[in-house]
Amino acid sequence: EKFPFYSLIIYDGVRPLSIQQMMWDELQVPEHHKDKYVSNPEVGSLHNFGCAVDVSIVNEDGWEMDMGTPYDYFGELGHPVAEPRMLDEGKLTWRQFENRKLLREIMTQAGFTCITTEWWHFNGSSLKIAGEKYHIVD
Repeated sequence: EKFPFYSLIIYDGVRPLSIQQMMWDELQVPEHHKDKYVSNPEVGSLHNFGCAVDVSIVNEDGWEMDMGTPYDYFGELGHPVAEPRMLDEGKLTWRQFENRKLLREIMTQAGFTCITTEWWHFNGSSLKIAGEKYHIVD
């Protein structure tokens, strides 16, 4: 409503468990940090139930707004919880910070929740509720 010339771009929605396993196996971060970026396939992910989405904002020409990192950036600069410090340290610009804030505002108003380690990831329910209502996609 505020910016009718913007749209959401969806990068990832429902993700089969087999793909979750591939992502887990191929993630190039220390083993003890993997679950910050990809849920352990033994536990499952909200993506595996179709209850999470990875999104960003594009303008009327289809250009993605600058969020400071690409989608699926595996490092602290992608962490919403670190944004104030990244802004203070000059690692994020004010515009990048505001773009991320706008995305969170849009998604939370639509009923989604954020996580602390990925600016692009939004949950549509808890893992407990997803497990009670839906089946994992293999």
